[in-house]
Amino acid sequence: MLVIARRYPALRSRLRLQVSPNSTTRIRFSQTARAYEKDNSSHEDPRKPTGSYTGVLSIFVLSAAIGWGVHSFNDARKSSSNDSLKRADPADFVKYTLAKRENISSTLSIFTLKPAEGLAIDAEQLYGPRAITSVQFKQPQLQIARSYTVLPRIASQPPEDLRFLIRKEEKGEVSGYLHRLAIGSKIELRGPSVEYVLPEGVTDVVFLAGGTGIAPALQVAEKVGKDGIMHILWASRKREDCRGGKSDARSASTSLGWGSLRWNNSPTIPAIDLDAIEVCCRNVSDDIVHQLDSMRALESTNFDSKKTLLVEYYVDEYGLFIRSVDVAKLLEAAPRNQGTRLLLVSGPEGFVSHWAGPKEWSGGREVQGPLGGALATLDLHGWQVVKL
Repeated sequence: MLVIARRYPALRSRLRLQVSPNSTTRIRFSQTARAYEKDNSSHEDPRKPTGSYTGVLSIFVLSAAIGWGVHSFNDARKSSSNDSLKRADPADFVKYTLAKRENISSTLSIFTLKPAEGLAIDAEQLYGPRAITSVQFKQPQLQIARSYTVLPRIASQPPEDLRFLIRKEEKGEVSGYLHRLAIGSKIELRGPSVEYVLPEGVTDVVFLAGGTGIAPALQVAEKVGKDGIMHILWASRKREDCRGGKSDARSASTSLGWGSLRWNNSPTIPAIDLDAIEVCCRNVSDDIVHQLDSMRALESTNFDSKKTLLVEYYVDEYGLFIRSVDVAKLLEAAPRNQGTRLLLVSGPEGFVSHWAGPKEWSGGREVQGPLGGALATLDLHGWQVVKL
């Protein structure tokens, strides 16, 4: 205050001091004083920021520094967490923690597992190869193991986590054990194992998936879908397993086939409209259907495009079954490209046997065996059949 008074003598008479009961001093300038200061500002030396502006600036700079520091710390912690995980030998069992179990239906769940003891299955070998990969789960009481296909990663998934789609079978020794475990339980895994190496130059894929056979179909869609055209026919026993799923062909007024082909409501496509049956829950979808829809959204919406993923849903309890004529129509409609054309079959043993004949054991390992089942009666037009 005294400094101001000395610097502007003409203002001394206009400066009024008011002292409040708590001895806080307030300075009030009249309009004349402010105008005088404005008129003389060009003749004065540049003034330093007031204490209030300096404080605000200091707080802003400090907040930015703290924010940057927290962000860097979190990044470093995540990086350190990932770097600290040692890669396990594929032949050795390592412990994971059951972090989450999402119930898709009364018998089907997605299991999310996290490394428990600083050892983890090599993610590069699990997700990197152009192949369908699986991981073995140990049942410690019976000392047996069962392979399950890993689900592709989703956007919200930490890089070290693993996700699996597992059905609780009525007499399943491993699946029953897994569904009885409490959250936080330890599970022993080993792998990965390569179930099938996808050849280069794949241009067309038809995938017949029964139940949990959709898991390898998702892997193939992720790794091949952008390089060719893929059509998934997914059969489920109950609608609760694929709740919310909408077929590409049956959801359109005109059924859509491969390339530029139009089926024009062909009688080979079941006429049942799932939306009409399920008015109450048509907008509700489970996580697997949502992941499929996300993959479809990444592909072109132009059905004449080579970069397209199409999905058809079939539900036993609604009388919707995959029929040989449906598959034959797809195979015939596909353009005769120079690349590799794959017809993959995955699901329970009965499903695979019905469509392609049973797999066989030779030299202590499971092999393809001769082609049988419904596909053996079709003209495959050069399609390569693979049983998964």
